[in-house]
Amino acid sequence: MKAKILALAVIVFMAGSTLIGCGQASKQDAKSVKEDAKVLGNDLKKGAVDTSKEIKMTVNENWKKFENRSQSAITATDAQIKTLRTKMESAGKAEKEKLTIALNQLEQKNEALKNKLAERGKEFKDGVISFNETTMANEQEFEREFTHDMDEIGAALKDLFKDNVD
Repeated sequence: MKAKILALAVIVFMAGSTLIGCGQASKQDAKSVKEDAKVLGNDLKKGAVDTSKEIKMTVNENWKKFENRSQSAITATDAQIKTLRTKMESAGKAEKEKLTIALNQLEQKNEALKNKLAERGKEFKDGVISFNETTMANEQEFEREFTHDMDEIGAALKDLFKDNVD
């Protein structure tokens, strides 16, 4: 009977030691996981801030390049309109009226594009634009539309005098 009790005591002691040892390891693993989660969370926050800064820097650089190209194109269009106005003087009276109306419309469109560009530049300067993942797509859309409008004005100017005055 003593042997049975002794064997039972040894088994209970071994089982208790095993359970207590596993419980301690689980607690340490839980602490380690919790610390890793905190570090990972901090890394994610830092990564999000870095990404936002990178997006802002990229969008600003692209905007400056686009703004310079657009201002040059607008200036060239203004010069072309002035040149065409002087060239128009050799046209007949009826043709001159028609061309004047068309040039005035193109000049108004060009002025509207100047204002649109200036307004967008002011938004950048004042920091009104929020910089996130969609900002780059929005800016590309704006640039695409603006370039399309500028191309339309340029094509209209070329077509205006193609057949009329040489």
